[in-house]
Amino acid sequence: MNDSVVAAMDTMLLPGADPLRVSAACEAVIAWAHARQLEAIHEVDEQSPEFFDNTGVLVEPAAAEIGCALHWSAGAASRRVDLAATICTDLPELLTALRDGRLDLAKAEEITRGTSELELSDRTTLAESAIEYAGSHTRAQLRAWLARQVAATDPEAVRRRRKKALRARRVWIQPEPDGMATIGAYLSAEEAQACWNALTAGASNIDGAVDPARADVFVALLTGLTVGEPVPVQVILTGSGPELSGHGAISRSHSAELCKGTDLIDLTRPPKPSTGYRPAPTLARWVRARDRHCRFPGCRRPAVMCDLDHVIPHPSGPTEHTNLAALCRYHHRLKTHTPWSVQMLDGAVLRWTSPRGHVFHTSLDDP
Repeated sequence: MNDSVVAAMDTMLLPGADPLRVSAACEAVIAWAHARQLEAIHEVDEQSPEFFDNTGVLVEPAAAEIGCALHWSAGAASRRVDLAATICTDLPELLTALRDGRLDLAKAEEITRGTSELELSDRTTLAESAIEYAGSHTRAQLRAWLARQVAATDPEAVRRRRKKALRARRVWIQPEPDGMATIGAYLSAEEAQACWNALTAGASNIDGAVDPARADVFVALLTGLTVGEPVPVQVILTGSGPELSGHGAISRSHSAELCKGTDLIDLTRPPKPSTGYRPAPTLARWVRARDRHCRFPGCRRPAVMCDLDHVIPHPSGPTEHTNLAALCRYHHRLKTHTPWSVQMLDGAVLRWTSPRGHVFHTSLDDP
């Protein structure tokens, strides 16, 4: 810990200190802690061997182990592992700036992302200038400044970033409280604007506030249902209350609305085992309804989007509810092709053991 961080800690603990100075001092100490964490994460990553599945896809256990230890999602852990590798190997000046409290983690991420398409020598030079600029500007200002600097340094880098961004187009869903959810889309700017204009035009024909009207038009356009028409869903009745498949707990009144013509699954009556490798449709539906989402620690990918894994591999393990668990494709590969191991205990509790010997449990009560 260097002198600047020690001085920041002294300021934090000084009685009657200016609260603005204390806030700034806290940021310096947090930045130092983030630098130390990045070093530790990179050490775990460096110590973890690489594995490949039977199609040649790389499966890296380090991110999963870090995610479990820190209670992060797989995506968050993977991003932090990548960030740690970049900062600790390619851009050590960012690590030094974090240690010194001259840069926070969010701006360090911005610099690594903004310079990613540059040659290493140009990237290093720009990163050093960016550290100085970041000290007196916001993250948004830093992002815009980096874009201008990259364009001036290497115009081809801008085109490469554009192609990479187009390949990353995607749509996702995020459960929200109160029986709601968010659907997001990462599109080209012109496509996003065209979608927005279409929703706004459709909403103009509906009475009431424009934002809910846009949402109604959005659902109608994607599902083919008329505005207000019930949407087919799967409601799961559990001992602790109703749940919407792929989302989570909902109110009883909300459940009553949805249950008109809805597919209901009784979790107290498991179907009979299947004789082959693939579970019968009734068994598959029941297991997915029971598990609700991927059963790896911290993963929330809905079970309807998951594989059904034999905990004890088939044919040694039977195709029945006591040996089946929903695993997203990423965690299914992790379990199959790396030293991660799992056991199913009573009550469908899964006992996961990591390559470093750490043990984690997931139960059906996990939200």
